[in-house]
Amino acid sequence: MAEIEQVRLSMNGFEVNAYVVHAPQGDLVVDAGAEPEKIMAAVRQPVAAILVTHRHPDHVSALGEVRNETGVPVYMHPLDAERAGVTDYEPLQDGEDLVIAGETFKVLHTPGHSKGSVTFVVGADQIVGDLILPGSVGRTDLEGASWEEIEVSLRKVMPLWKEGTRLFCGHGSVLSAMEELETNPYLPLGVV
Repeated sequence: MAEIEQVRLSMNGFEVNAYVVHAPQGDLVVDAGAEPEKIMAAVRQPVAAILVTHRHPDHVSALGEVRNETGVPVYMHPLDAERAGVTDYEPLQDGEDLVIAGETFKVLHTPGHSKGSVTFVVGADQIVGDLILPGSVGRTDLEGASWEEIEVSLRKVMPLWKEGTRLFCGHGSVLSAMEELETNPYLPLGVV
């Protein structure tokens, strides 16, 4: 089973998370937002791919450098890739099972914070980008963002939560889904 390692980065003093998924047959980098040398220092095996949850600069600013160093494909939703200026990528589709380096990543299109936001389901855990944040959800006052869409997206990921499910979000600590269910006032009621 894959281990998901949080890599805390600083983007001009703004804290953002990248993740390195240590899969059975290689590593995957998720959200290369800043400090590429710090991301690469967390890698233990050859990198098999780079995954992107959404297009905002704090999640893709180091993408070019990490890609140049690894030479691996980038997986991103088409609605965000073009907006981020990423032209050479593998398009993600809602509901697909992406099997990379011996691990399965279920892709859920979860717009609301950005048009092409995705959540990656890895076993019982979820890499949610900025869909869910500690005690909150992603901002909906940005271009292409929508509170209505974020609520629909929350209703898509929440039924998959189990006891022990962890949420790997774009900012802050790794979250317990069950704790967020009890304490996060932005989550819709009666979904899990």
